[in-house]
Amino acid sequence: QIEHRGTHAPTDRAHRIDQFGQITDTMDGYDDANDMMNPHNGLPMGGMDGFDDDEIEYPDLDVDEEADVSTAKDGGVIKKVLAKGTGDERPDKGDEVVVHYTGTLLDGTKFDSSVDRGDPFKFRLGLGQVIKGWDQGVASMKKGEKAILTCKPDYAYGERGSPPTIPANSTLKFEVELFSWKSDKDLYGDGGCVRAKVLKKSGAFGFPMDKHEVTVKYSACAPDTDVAGAGDEIVPATEVTFAIGADKAPFKGLEKAVTKMKEGETCLFRMKNVPGGYQYCEGLNAQAADVTVTLEVHQPVDSICNNEGTKRTTVDGEGYDHPNDGSKCVVSYTITPADGGAAIETKEDFEFELGLEILSEGLEEVVLKMKKSETAECVIPSDWNTYGQKVKAVVTLKSFEKEKESWSMDTEEKIATAEKVKNVGNDAYKGGKLGLAAKKYLKALQYIEYDQSFADEEKARTKKIKLSLYLNGAAVAIKQKDWSKAVTDSTKALNSERGNEKALYRRAQASCELEEYDEAERDIKELLEKDENHKEAKALLAKVKRCKVAQAKKDAKVFGGMFSKLGGLYKDEPKADVKAEGGELKEPIDIGGGFSMEEVKDDGEPNAALDNV
Repeated sequence: QIEHRGTHAPTDRAHRIDQFGQITDTMDGYDDANDMMNPHNGLPMGGMDGFDDDEIEYPDLDVDEEADVSTAKDGGVIKKVLAKGTGDERPDKGDEVVVHYTGTLLDGTKFDSSVDRGDPFKFRLGLGQVIKGWDQGVASMKKGEKAILTCKPDYAYGERGSPPTIPANSTLKFEVELFSWKSDKDLYGDGGCVRAKVLKKSGAFGFPMDKHEVTVKYSACAPDTDVAGAGDEIVPATEVTFAIGADKAPFKGLEKAVTKMKEGETCLFRMKNVPGGYQYCEGLNAQAADVTVTLEVHQPVDSICNNEGTKRTTVDGEGYDHPNDGSKCVVSYTITPADGGAAIETKEDFEFELGLEILSEGLEEVVLKMKKSETAECVIPSDWNTYGQKVKAVVTLKSFEKEKESWSMDTEEKIATAEKVKNVGNDAYKGGKLGLAAKKYLKALQYIEYDQSFADEEKARTKKIKLSLYLNGAAVAIKQKDWSKAVTDSTKALNSERGNEKALYRRAQASCELEEYDEAERDIKELLEKDENHKEAKALLAKVKRCKVAQAKKDAKVFGGMFSKLGGLYKDEPKADVKAEGGELKEPIDIGGGFSMEEVKDDGEPNAALDNV
C-alpha cells in the first residue's frame, strides 16, 4: 500500500478490488489493511499481473508516433510520444519510478493531476500498486520521456468505473512524464553493481554479513558495451574462499555482490568503477565487467566479545534451543594460542553452571550461543579470557539443562529465586568479582521488580529484597566508578524506603563525583538531620563545600568578574574535624563505618586519605 497523502481528488471515496476483481467503494476515504486502491488519487491496484520478468522489446518512437505497448498487444495501452526521453534504459519491474501525470476522460474532462498539486507521484513498477495500464505503459518509457497513455477499461477502472468521477467502462487518457527511477537491481544505488539476471534461484535463508565466510565461484568478461572486446574473458571460472569484511576478496565488487546473494544462487552482475565513487572493478584490471557469481557455501560467523572475537560452527547442533544463564552444562574444549602452538588447556566432559564465571567470560559467551551437540571454533581476545593472550578455542556442548525461565514460575518461585541469585551476587562481591555481582543483582531484580500481581504478604517480602538489591547495586557501582548508575540505584532505594541512610549517603557520594554538588549537599543534610554526629557524612559534606568553592573559582576565571559581587563566597570555610588515629584527616571513598552493604559486610576496610581539592 503506497503511503501518500495530500490528494485533492474530486471524490472522497477510497476503492478496493473485491474477490471477483471488481472495484468497490468504502466510505472512509483512506486506505486500510484490505484496500486495493492507491489512496493518492484513486488509481486502483491492478493486481500482480502488471507484467512478468521476461524482457519486453518496446519500439523506439519519435515525437507524435504511437504504438500499442500492452504486453498482450490487444490495444489495451496505446502510447503517443510528446517528448522523447534520453538514453537506452527503461525501468524494470520492482523499480521505484517518479512521475507527473494528468488524467482525463476521452471528452477532455480532467479528473486528477499531480501537476496541479505540484507533487510528483512515486510507485513500484509492475507490482500492481497502480492500474494495469500504468504498470505496462510506464515500463515502455525512458528517462525524461513525456507521453499520453490511452488505457482501455480493462486496463483502467473496468466495468464499475469510479463514480461519480469516472463512469463505467471508461477509456482514460493520462499524460505522463517519467522523471527518474531507482532500480531494485542497482544494488547500491550508484550504477556500479547491477544484478542483470538471476541465473539460478535458491531457497536458502539469510545473506552473508560481516565476518561470515563464503566460498564463491566467479568469472568475468568484457561487457556488451565494450564494442571492440565484448564478451572477451577477463577472469576464467575461479573458486575462492574469504571472510566478509576482511578485505580478502579478489576484487572489491565481488564482496559487494555476494552480500546480496543466498547460498546456491547464481547471478550475472554488470559492474563498473564509479567516477569519484566506489571502484567495483578494482582488482580485475578493467573499468567495467560482466561478472557471473555462484555462492557455493555460506558459513555464518557470530561476533562475540563485543565484536572482538568470532564463533564459527563446524558441526551443527540439535534443535533450536540454547543454554541460558544458570544452565548446568557439560562441555569439552581445547584452548590453543590464536597464532598456533601446543594446547594451553584441554577439558573433557567438564560440568559447570553458566553465569558463575567458572569459565572465562569469552568462553561462557560462546557456550550461551551454542546448541546441544554443536561444535564451534572460536577466537577469544586476551581481555576476555584468563590465559593472558588471544586464543583459539574448539568447543563441543555435550548437553545442558536450562534454568527455569521466570515466565514459567509462580510468584513463590520467583521470590525464592531472586533471594538465591542475590546471595550469589553477594558472594561475588565479597570475592572481588564486581562485574559478576552487578549481573546477579540485575538478574535477581528481573524476577520481582514488577510485582503488581503478587499477594500483599509477597509484596512485603519483595520490597525488602528489592531495597537490598538497589542498595547493593549502588555500592557496586560506586566501586566501579559508575556514578550515574549509583545515583539511579540509590534513587530507586529511596523510592522504596524514604530517608534510607545508606541510599542517601551513596547518592551523595555519586552526585559529588558527577559535580552535582547541590544535590549531594541536600542528601547529606537530610542524613545529618537523622544523625548529626555521623563522621562520614560530615567529612563528605566538607568535601562537597570545598568542591563548590573550587568550582566557583574556576567559573570566575572563565567568566571574569561576574562572581565578584558574591561577597564571602571565596572565604575558606572551616574543614570538618574528622580525623583518624595519628591525626591525619580522613574521609570514606568506599563502603565503611556505619554504611556497610546490605547483607555484605566490609568491616575493617580502611578509609582513604582525604582528597585535596
